[in-house]
This record gives sequence, structure tokens and C-alpha cells, in this order.
Amino acid sequence: MDEQTLRIFLSLAETQNTRDTAAELRINQSNVSRALARLEDEVGMALFSRHGKRLELNANGLAFRADAAGVLDAVESARRHAELIADEGRLLRVGFLHSVARWMVPDVIQRFRALRPDVRVSLRQGFARDLYGWLALDTIDVALSTAPLATSATSDDIGWLALAEEPLCIAVPTGHPLATASGPVDVRALAGRDFIGFSRIAELRTAVIGILDEADVTVNVTFESSEIDTMRSLVAGGLGVSILPRTPGRDDPGVVYLPLEPQRVRAIGIAWSTTAQGSRYAKELVTALRER
Repeated sequence: MDEQTLRIFLSLAETQNTRDTAAELRINQSNVSRALARLEDEVGMALFSRHGKRLELNANGLAFRADAAGVLDAVESARRHAELIADEGRLLRVGFLHSVARWMVPDVIQRFRALRPDVRVSLRQGFARDLYGWLALDTIDVALSTAPLATSATSDDIGWLALAEEPLCIAVPTGHPLATASGPVDVRALAGRDFIGFSRIAELRTAVIGILDEADVTVNVTFESSEIDTMRSLVAGGLGVSILPRTPGRDDPGVVYLPLEPQRVRAIGIAWSTTAQGSRYAKELVTALRER
């Protein structure tokens, strides 16, 4: 039983699907299935009930989940202490969404290195729920993410500064009948069309489903992904339309972005814990970003 196996188990407890866990952890789906089989063989009991392709924690799995999470928390705490000792405290731990890896992460890290060239930066990628969980556990110092949910139990302990806005747009391939629209497009124009959607582990899934439901629009979901770059490529290839955030200053060949009516945006910013000891460098970075 190793750290990766426990991470796979905890992810499966959330996604209830080997495909979504494979996407979340960026490993092969077959590796997920084999890891689960080894784990259940090692503990000597089934941890999930099988309902077709869906997995649901049984009583054994529910009991095991708390212990597995505790083990990983201890591993992260030990790693944190080792990093601090090795770097004599000169370390800033940054978590980030995959979708901001190419544009926001380099800019923020360059700003920090100009401010503190003597401090090492470690990076960790995850979904929004992961990032806020890591902030609460003090395993990262800052997160480049969407805003914390107001209903989150930890939202009162999290500071957040908006840095940019990405408008949510209808994304269609070049040459699509909607591509020549001269202004905002009503989402009802997507009714019945092949649609590239977000998988259940992506934080934008709820927002996009809400937009479609609000307009009482039914689409034909042909593929789901947690990777925005993958979804852009599928749209460009003519395999469907989608609703995607448009990154400021970025061009995506083969994709035409049409503003939604009414307008919707996704705010991206930097989050930090207001209660954890954390790194003093986190506060310095936030201050610098406020003053930019």
C-alpha cells in the first residue's frame, strides 16, 4: 500500500468512476483499476459496491477512507517539514488550476522571483476543491484558482484576490453556422447540437450545466473532459460545440468564441489561508499583486 494507491482510492471515493479518477490524477484508467484491485486484496475486503461502471463506497470503504485521508495528511505534513528544513524556510508552495498553467502561473511566479530571488517555489496542480483543501491543511501557501464557494465550511478562513476575468463563451469550430455571428449569442442556439462538456470532476461543470438548464436547453453530449485544452482541440476539430472560458490575450486556432447573452464570467485570482501559520512569502506576494 503506497501513497499513490491511497490517492487513487480517495479520488474514486469522490468520482465514483475509474475514468474520471484517471483524468484527475493523469494516469491510465487501467492503472486505476489495478491499483484498486491490489488495495482490496491487501486489506482483504471489498471497499466499493459496483453498480455497472459506477463505484460506491460500502461500509468498509467509508471506514477506510478516514484512515487513508489521515495517512496522506501525515505524509504531506512530513514533506512540508522536510522542505522547510532543507530550504531553511525559504520556500513558497503554489497550487494552481490546470487551465491557468500557461498564462497566469508564469506571470505570478516571475513577479515573485523578482521580489524574492532567493526563495524556492514549488508547484502543485489540482482542481479547485483540491486547492482549497490543501490550503486548509497547510500543504500549500497560495492557490491560483477560482473564488472559494460561499457555502464552503472553510470560506471564512480563506482570503482571495481577483486577478483576471475570463468570459464564458460559446465555442464553435471555424466554418460553423454560428461562427459568423456579429454579437452575443443566445445559448438556446445550442439546442440539439453535439456538445463537448465538462466531466464531473471539473469545477466548471456546475456553471455550464446551470447555464443550459436556465435556458431549458438540451444538448447532445458526445464527450466530457476535465481538460480545457482538450475541449478546445475537440471543438477545433469539428467534433462539437462547447461553453468555455476565453483566456485573455490568447488565440486558439480553429475555435471561434461567441459571447454569451447574458454575459457570464469566471474570475481567477490568488487565495491564501488567513488562519494557518503559512509562509510569510505568501503575504508578500499578495501585497505585490494588490499593488501591481
